[in-house]
Amino acid sequence: MPAQITALPTPPSTNDPANFNTRADAFIGQMPTLVTEANALSIEVNGLAVQVTADKAASAASAATATAKATVAADQVPLAAAQVTLATNQVTLAATQAGIATAKASEAAATLAQVQNVASGVSFSTKSTTANTLGTGSKTWTVDAGESFVEGMPIYAVAQGDPTKFMVGVCTTYAGTTLTVAVTQAVGSGSVSSWNISIGGVPGVQGAPGAPGVGVPAGGPKGQLLRKKSGSDFDLEWVSEASVIPIASLMKYGVL
Repeated sequence: MPAQITALPTPPSTNDPANFNTRADAFIGQMPTLVTEANALSIEVNGLAVQVTADKAASAASAATATAKATVAADQVPLAAAQVTLATNQVTLAATQAGIATAKASEAAATLAQVQNVASGVSFSTKSTTANTLGTGSKTWTVDAGESFVEGMPIYAVAQGDPTKFMVGVCTTYAGTTLTVAVTQAVGSGSVSSWNISIGGVPGVQGAPGAPGVGVPAGGPKGQLLRKKSGSDFDLEWVSEASVIPIASLMKYGVL
């Protein structure tokens, strides 16, 4: 409650000469109290003014702080949005990598199973009724599942009943019942719908009838050995075993 100034008594008036002196004395006698109360009120008002000024400054400072914080918060909104986007992208990337890892694990398991099949002697051949035109490039056949084909194996596909038509290449994929081969050589033409498919390379070329072959000479009955006649390639001959000193004899007599 602010300080209160006591009300002044009735002032003297010339229109009331009978009470003039009495009222004048009372009125003037109240002046010291009025001065004291007025000074106290002035001090209180001044203090309130100082407080209002301080409150105003504090409010301005608070408003400036709030504005600064609002600006910082506004700046952090795009950053938070960017971080959310980054986190979303990382989740997507992690899911993609998990899918790739799962696929690779499946491929590795399939390859391991095929390698184990190879080691255990599972069949290296199959049949297919997939029609394919003889020629180079990527070719796909539907074959039996569980074969031993693995990526990188040489594949030989020959027409059933006609060995003069065949294709040779490398296995690129084998999954389920689908075999895909990168064919590098094709002999014959046209489309074939019945195939014998196996692991193997290019078949050898049949020599002309009566023409001498390159390599081991004909002959060589029981008891004969093959030896070089000279330093020339393929210059070989069959000789009797007796004409060759056995290594065991050389070892027996300490020569070797």
